[in-house]
Amino acid sequence: MPISSINRRFFLQGVAASSCLAVLGLPMVGSAATPALSVQKITDRIALIGGAGGNVVLYNGDAALTLVDSGSREQAPALLKLVDELGVNKKIGTLFNTHWHEDHTGGNEAVHARGAKIIAHENTRLWLGADFDVEWRNTSHKPRPKAALPDQTFYVDGKQDLGGETVEYWHFPQAHTDGDIALYFPVSNVLVAGGLLSNKMYPIADSATGGWIGGLLAANAAMLARANDNTVIIAERGPALKKADLQAQHDMLADLFEVMKTREREGSNDHDMLREKITAKYDTRFGNPDEFVKETYRGMWVHTYDMGGFI
Repeated sequence: MPISSINRRFFLQGVAASSCLAVLGLPMVGSAATPALSVQKITDRIALIGGAGGNVVLYNGDAALTLVDSGSREQAPALLKLVDELGVNKKIGTLFNTHWHEDHTGGNEAVHARGAKIIAHENTRLWLGADFDVEWRNTSHKPRPKAALPDQTFYVDGKQDLGGETVEYWHFPQAHTDGDIALYFPVSNVLVAGGLLSNKMYPIADSATGGWIGGLLAANAAMLARANDNTVIIAERGPALKKADLQAQHDMLADLFEVMKTREREGSNDHDMLREKITAKYDTRFGNPDEFVKETYRGMWVHTYDMGGFI
């Protein structure tokens, strides 16, 4: 059977499988306790599931499904129900984690219980198994159960045949965290950026787990080099974006990085910078800058050597 026929059947049968399932792109399954999930059809093989915590990407392979990220723990039952409906109960073969944050890995145990292999960067595995605090989120994290941890890790990059397409993935060190990966589907021309790209909000480089603005900026530049004007880019949350959106974030980061370095040399701290409204020209697009400025400032102190040791 032609691939296009298989893929068309995948989505059409999946939508028909439940009377409560809305047309792709509209609100979908949920309950009074949890927000409804939504689905945006990206290609005949790829769907973007929103509302599960961080974005979840579903790839329909010839023999099995692949997920990129697993959303939050609370949304795991609704997520798996929706995946079953879209995939007509095809098994989940592989789950990729783009980084350790629990809104992207909270469903790991539930997906693992379905027999899926979890793939992530080694640093993501280490954070999932660690006991630590994240100051900017005001949270403490305990080691996750073994079932939540990756079965396979890597250090630099890799490829995986998903049945119909080979996905490529790369590690970007010390960016949003120190374990971030991006995944590229070359046939579909879809780039999954995970926490490396935000949507209508400032990106946060999580200094508690190895992130900082210099690494995030480098990751954005590398993804721009991979993308073209037709590339569909999937951010941490929200609908699919284009290269122009990634370019806008990159340019904002490049500008504010230089501004903040100058302010630090002059003796300003994060409170001074917020009072000076250094982000004002970007706030309409990216929202409230408070967490971004505070966490960026904190991360820059950790990386004074990388900035010339001027502090």
